[in-house]
Amino acid sequence: MMDEAFFRATYERYWSRLYSVCYFTIGSREAAEDAVTEVFMSLWNNRDRQVIENMDHYLVRAAKNLSLKYLIRQRKMDQALLQMVDTLQDHHRHSDPERPLEVKEITAMARKTLDSLPEKTRSIFLMNREEGLTYQQIAARTGLSVKSVEYHVSKALRALSQSLLIILLECSRHTSGTI
Repeated sequence: MMDEAFFRATYERYWSRLYSVCYFTIGSREAAEDAVTEVFMSLWNNRDRQVIENMDHYLVRAAKNLSLKYLIRQRKMDQALLQMVDTLQDHHRHSDPERPLEVKEITAMARKTLDSLPEKTRSIFLMNREEGLTYQQIAARTGLSVKSVEYHVSKALRALSQSLLIILLECSRHTSGTI
C-alpha cells in the first residue's frame, strides 16, 4: 500500500525521466506533461489495488503506453478531419449553385483559422499542404525533429477541424432550419 510520502518521493524521483520518455515519443511538451500527469494519477488512484514489484519498469512502461495511445488518437483525429474535408468537397462539387458561396465561407474561415495559429505552426502546415513537403523535408528545412513537425501539423489540423465543425453546423442550420 502506498502512502502520500512514498507517492511524493516516487513523483520527485521519476517525473523528469517519465517526461523525457513521453516527450521523445510524442514530441510535444504539453502532451508529454499531460501523459506524465496521467501516469501519476493512475498510480495514485490504483494504489490500493495493485502491488508493484519494479516501480522503474512499471512507470516507464506506463509512460510509453500512454504516449503511444496519444499518437494513435492524434492520427485518428487527423484521418477523420481529412475524411470530413474530402466529404465536404465532394458534397459541394455535386450540389446546387448556391454552394460556391459556402465554399468561399469555408475557405475564408480556414484562412482566418490559419492566420490565428502561431507562426511556426502555420508555416509548417503550409509547407506540408501548399508546398507538398513531407515531414522529413520540413524537419530538414526547419531544423526540427520529425515528431515536432507532426505535432505542428496535428495542431493546425485540430484548429481547422474545430472551425470546420462550426461551418458545418451553420450550413446544416441554414439548409434544414435546425441543427
